[in-house]
Amino acid sequence: MMPGRASWRLLLAILQAVVFLALRTAGAQTPDVMSGRLVRADRALVVEATIEAGWHVNAHEPRDEFLIPTTVEVTAPAGLTVGAIEYPTPVERMLAFSEDPLLLYEGTIRIRAALSGEGKGRFEARLRYQACDDTRCLPPRTLALVLDESQAALPTAGGVNPVGQWVTRWGYGPTLLWIGMLGLALNLTPCVYPLVSVTVAFFGGRSGRRREETLLHALCYVIGICVTFSLLGVAAALTGSLFGSALQRPAVSLGIAGLMIVLALSNFGFYQFRLPQALTQAAGRAGEGAGGAFFMGLTMGVVGAPCIGPVVAALLVFVGTMQSALLGFVFFFALGLGMGLPYVGLALAAERLRRLPRGGSWLGWMEWLFGFVLLGLALHFVTPLLAAGSVQVAWAALMVVGGLALGFRPGFRHAAARWGVRAAGVVVAVAGVLGAVAPQTRSPIAWVPLSDQALAVARESRRPVLIDFQAEWCLPCRKMERTTFVDPSFVDVARAFATLKADVTEPDEVATTLMQRFAVNGVPTYVLLAADGREAQRFEGFVRADAMVDAMRAALTARQSAVPPATPRA
Repeated sequence: MMPGRASWRLLLAILQAVVFLALRTAGAQTPDVMSGRLVRADRALVVEATIEAGWHVNAHEPRDEFLIPTTVEVTAPAGLTVGAIEYPTPVERMLAFSEDPLLLYEGTIRIRAALSGEGKGRFEARLRYQACDDTRCLPPRTLALVLDESQAALPTAGGVNPVGQWVTRWGYGPTLLWIGMLGLALNLTPCVYPLVSVTVAFFGGRSGRRREETLLHALCYVIGICVTFSLLGVAAALTGSLFGSALQRPAVSLGIAGLMIVLALSNFGFYQFRLPQALTQAAGRAGEGAGGAFFMGLTMGVVGAPCIGPVVAALLVFVGTMQSALLGFVFFFALGLGMGLPYVGLALAAERLRRLPRGGSWLGWMEWLFGFVLLGLALHFVTPLLAAGSVQVAWAALMVVGGLALGFRPGFRHAAARWGVRAAGVVVAVAGVLGAVAPQTRSPIAWVPLSDQALAVARESRRPVLIDFQAEWCLPCRKMERTTFVDPSFVDVARAFATLKADVTEPDEVATTLMQRFAVNGVPTYVLLAADGREAQRFEGFVRADAMVDAMRAALTARQSAVPPATPRA
């Protein structure tokens, strides 16, 4: 039976809508007419902005109250206070649509913010403006600028952000293709491992279908992932919230875990999971049609959202600066599509594996296997909500029950295969028992809450700093605690560092301030500060122990060669 025409038409309609949005984005996005940078001057921070020829921006105090003024907000590091902000003298120009001369800025302008006190570090500025030429005005925009005195400016819409550079150099079409290819790299991060398992279990546990139907359902599954991924990305970029923070809500984690359990019980034969009749008629047969696959993809998009990395961080900054929901949706959809395309092949492989023996009790054994995989995923999603001891016992129980149930369930005709599976099941069960009684491995690192006082103590003692931005709902954070943070080489080199932890589980004022101060777009993020307080390096996402140790040793070497011994102050 070929897949229904209605399902194919639905899929084509979704793809056409995305292509239309992409073309509209490429053709309708307003040009970037202003770029800027921050310059540290004597007792001042200078915003140096360049306006393209033929364009103007309103002065800080325009003649008409309804015009959007050019304004600057500056955030300085600890020890420095921002004083009065001096704006340049505007010019008077008559534009085609104005009845009276307007007060405008044009060319290169410099806005000076006075500084008092002592200190250095990271400066941030938000330049808000509205640009016009002789015939039209563009919507107001905000240009985010960053100056870190330890390195070049961090990504901004003014030109340092790699996404902005790609758009300027290639245009929107090639940039979308490039972002899609970079999305493939997200499959190398640990946060997508649950997606791989869900894909295999979901498609491997479905009833036999033709290859064309599986392809259609796999595409719907991937598009569902992309839609949720895009919506979460746009929301994070435009609101400044953490990307993937939906998992901080217990209801979301419990909902995803509940869906895994529902599917698992269906695999065990307790019932056949069905969609409502209206959806069944439109999408295909009982819960296994295109609609069911699309719904599953929508759910799994939440799982893929915490895949923070350099590309995702750059996209968040770029979209947040541009303040365009349409642009953000298309860009994150391209990223999600690149990440999800391998799952089409994975779904086809999983469904084909299930159909290799076309009858007998082997099929029942395979359904049980995928059912236990789904139960493991359910436990994985609720792990941040459980105590460490409860998680250890739960995994041990699942391994014991799963090992024995699969090992001794009928399904193999040949004695060698039957005894091999039994032996494997016993090994898994024994491993579960040993895991239940094994002592938990804890990192010996003494983490201290991040604060200005802790940073000041580290600077006074000439110690470099490692800052861990984490959240209780962050699954890669938990993996870091089980692997990198207990690695002997990391523990050894961390003794020379002040190890500070910023818990941003709850999006309160303290967490928001810390994230803005250190330009954190997602967790986990790890910031290495040199002994003088300057940022040496940062990591986003899961970090292997060897990579983290190499960066920390480099920071120590720089301290030993560049930082002189402390001298008493007069």
